[in-house]
Amino acid sequence: MALFNFTDLSSLSDVELTVYRFVVNNPEKVVYMRVRDIANQTHVANSSVMRFIHKLGFGSFPEFKAYLKNINQTVATRHIFTFVNQNNFLPDIENKIRLVADLLYQSDNIPLLGIGNSASTAMYAARILALLGFNAFPITDPFYPLNKQLENTSNNTILCFSVSGETEELIEQLNYCTKRPDNQVVAITSNPTSTIANISKYVLAYKEQKQRLFKYCDLSSQIPAMYIVEALAQVLISKNQDLTNENKAQQ
Repeated sequence: MALFNFTDLSSLSDVELTVYRFVVNNPEKVVYMRVRDIANQTHVANSSVMRFIHKLGFGSFPEFKAYLKNINQTVATRHIFTFVNQNNFLPDIENKIRLVADLLYQSDNIPLLGIGNSASTAMYAARILALLGFNAFPITDPFYPLNKQLENTSNNTILCFSVSGETEELIEQLNYCTKRPDNQVVAITSNPTSTIANISKYVLAYKEQKQRLFKYCDLSSQIPAMYIVEALAQVLISKNQDLTNENKAQQ
């Protein structure tokens, strides 16, 4: 079994968890270590290290190290000067961005949801929208009572950032919020057929390979999502300029 697919951490003893944390935090070092080196670093017995390795599903220590070496090399060689281009987006992305920009322009409130790495993107997008004069605010706590906050409001557009589109906490939030017709959802995701995409009125999809190291370390790039945020901002800036010019012309 691959290390990053090991989900039953509760089956590990305290000693095995110590070894697990050391390996997860030092994969590039472990590939050059011996069993007794790992045991010394984690202050456990050699036999405890081997029990941990067997519990993960590896038949031997060399097999375990070979897997780690392959993972390290794969991570090190991905996304080196691989820049985002038109191939990262679906053909209709520009039309959808204009539609979503129109929706945002008319919205009274714009909550932006995202957790994990997507939380940073949500915060960045909220700041940009706030600078443009919109009542935009990030929600990065998956248990934040957003539905209650929006209870007495109207004309809300929720921007949801999720690489997988299957984040359970976000799905639960959106299911509550979409029970009211005043709340509309826009998904920014790499999975246009995901649960979050299906909940949403519009989907701004991009192509990005999901990458994880040791299951919980998400290495998926946020750059395509940032491109979409910047594109939305440019359309909204243009709308503000058009409105300013129109007002000047009427004076």
